[in-house]
Amino acid sequence: MTKHTHKKILIILSICFILLTLVIIYKHYRPFEQDIATSQNHETKHKNDNHSKHLKTIVDQSDPKMEEINNYLKQVEFNGTAAVYVNGKLKLNKGYGIQNFEENKENRADTLYLIGSAQKFMTGLMLKQLVNENKINMDDPVDKYLPWFKTKKPITLNQLMLHKSGLYKYKASPSYKNLTEAVHAIQHKGIENKFYNKNRYNDANYLVLSSVIEAVTHQSYVENFKKRIAQPQHLDFTAFFDNENLQSYMANGYKKDNVLGNPVKQIPNVLEQYYGAGNLYMSPSDMGKLILSLQQNKIFSSQITNPLIHESLTSQYPQPYRYGFYSFGDKNRINGGFFGQVFTSYFKENKTYILSNTKAGRFI
Repeated sequence: MTKHTHKKILIILSICFILLTLVIIYKHYRPFEQDIATSQNHETKHKNDNHSKHLKTIVDQSDPKMEEINNYLKQVEFNGTAAVYVNGKLKLNKGYGIQNFEENKENRADTLYLIGSAQKFMTGLMLKQLVNENKINMDDPVDKYLPWFKTKKPITLNQLMLHKSGLYKYKASPSYKNLTEAVHAIQHKGIENKFYNKNRYNDANYLVLSSVIEAVTHQSYVENFKKRIAQPQHLDFTAFFDNENLQSYMANGYKKDNVLGNPVKQIPNVLEQYYGAGNLYMSPSDMGKLILSLQQNKIFSSQITNPLIHESLTSQYPQPYRYGFYSFGDKNRINGGFFGQVFTSYFKENKTYILSNTKAGRFI
């Protein structure tokens, strides 16, 4: 995502914060419930699940500011899906623009987007769970859990989590057929000395951490995600890239050509190696559900949650980035961009905003 695009996203999210704050002060809030078709099975399977649910478009008519935001997104020709939660209620959940230009298929409330690095947030949550279960210690070296992962300088799990490992920047290759092959390639390339123990954002760090999760639990990343995150939080509109029964929900990513500005479809061809760092598709409303569960202490106790999402520049959390997301004290940000798709979430106190964007039309 370019700095210009990022700046535009920050502007619209700031507008949303202001609009929502005003309406909460001057108007009594009436709950507006999300309407979801019922289902007997809440399990998010890796493949071959019979997914028959749909989410209806929501623009809370009891809140005029939601319609104002809705009109703004239409006016700027936003191409994606937006979700807004206030006081734990889904007040806006709507798709805009086109999901698939080849089929002229429109984005919807339940369109799934490739969330890219926003998946590191889920990986971070699972790491924190394993810490609390005394199965890992973030100060331990990686080779305690992956004995073959030898490097010329010791790398701790904490250094990986904070992007301070010094590992060479990860370059995906279609020749890597799975996570294990990717992590072996990372180990083989090793450490770039000048970046050791210094901040440098790098997908390699979270790919290695995902392998640690698999080694410690003796289960795949997919199984861990299902049991630890998706099933308990009922994330019914979340799926890995190769989930056959949710393919029709998944948006295509696009970039504009340099001549006419027409959308050019992006083909994700390395996702099988990106477990833990970028191969998950998700609806904005599902991300909101997960964030709410964290805020409401449904994932961790309040003693763990409060510092995790509120502290910044403290002894426990000396920098804004931790466990796959940023906490700036007054707000938190989860962000990812991959293969022509951008997925951004901001949350604070009783408000959560999620914008997904396929870069197909004008975008904010």
